[in-house]
Amino acid sequence: MLTRYYMAVICCLFSLASFAQGEPTAYTQYEDYNLWNLNKADTAYVFAEQAYIRSAPSLKGTILDTLSAGQQVLISSEGYNGNTIRGIAAPWHEVTYLKGAQRKKGFIWLGLLALNGSRNSEGLLFVTGFKKLVPETSLKSAYYETALKVFNAQQQLLTSELYQTDSGGQLGTESKLLGGMGLQNIKNIHRFGLLSGACGVPSLFYYFAWNGTTLIRFPDKMSVSDAGVFYHEETLLFPSEHRGDPTLIYKRTVTGENTDDSLDEPIYKETKGQRTYHWDGRTLLER
Repeated sequence: MLTRYYMAVICCLFSLASFAQGEPTAYTQYEDYNLWNLNKADTAYVFAEQAYIRSAPSLKGTILDTLSAGQQVLISSEGYNGNTIRGIAAPWHEVTYLKGAQRKKGFIWLGLLALNGSRNSEGLLFVTGFKKLVPETSLKSAYYETALKVFNAQQQLLTSELYQTDSGGQLGTESKLLGGMGLQNIKNIHRFGLLSGACGVPSLFYYFAWNGTTLIRFPDKMSVSDAGVFYHEETLLFPSEHRGDPTLIYKRTVTGENTDDSLDEPIYKETKGQRTYHWDGRTLLER
C-alpha cells in the first residue's frame, strides 16, 4: 500500500517537472486586474516594435509568428496565466489576425498590445502603450514609461512621443481623439486618461496636439477627491469651448476642503485658480 502511495507521488512530481519544462497543457484563467481590460471579441493593436505570437500562453510557448507595431488583432479568448515583464504584470490572450490574405491565430502577452487605438478622419492611427514600469525610489514615485504612436494607413510609424504617467492605483484607461478645438494649425488633440476608482487616487489626463507631422505636448489635468475631506478638479478649456480669444487655452482649478468634519454633511471651502496658455500656431507657452 505504501509502495503504491510513493509511486503515485513520484509520478505526480515527474508530471509537474515535465509540465514546467514544456509548454503548458492546461491554461489557468487570469483573474487579476489589468489596465488593458480587453475582453473576448475586442479589437486591439500591437504597440511593441516586435511582438511574438506563441503556441501557448507562456514564454515557453513556441514562437509561431512575429507582428509589427500597428498591426490589428482580435481578442479571441479570456486572459490566461500571466507574466511580469519590464515590471508590468499582464495575462496572455489568444488572438486572431490577418497576415497577407491568411487568417492566423496564436497567443500574445497583453503587455505587447496598445491600451487603446483611435483613427482620425485621414485614417491615421493613434495608440498609447506602456514600455515599462519604473519602480519607486526614495526620490520619486513609481511611473509608467508611456508612449503615444501615430501610424499611417499602411501601418508605417510616422512619429512617437515618450512621456511618464502615474502608477498610483488607477483602475482604468480611456482614449479620446478630439478635433482641432479651434486652435490654428492643429488637426487633432489626443487625450489619454488613467481613471481612478478609489478615494484619494487621482484620475489623470494627458494631452498631445497633432499638427499633421508632429505631436506637441499640451498641459495635463487631474481630478481627485476623498469623500468628506477634500476634492480637487482641473478643467482645460480650448477656444472652441470658451469661445474667446482663439490663441488661448485656460486651465481652471477648483479645490474644496471640508471646514468641519464633525458635521454629517461636509461644508467645503473652495479655492479657485486659473492658468493661461498662449498658442501662436506653432508653440504653446504659459502666460
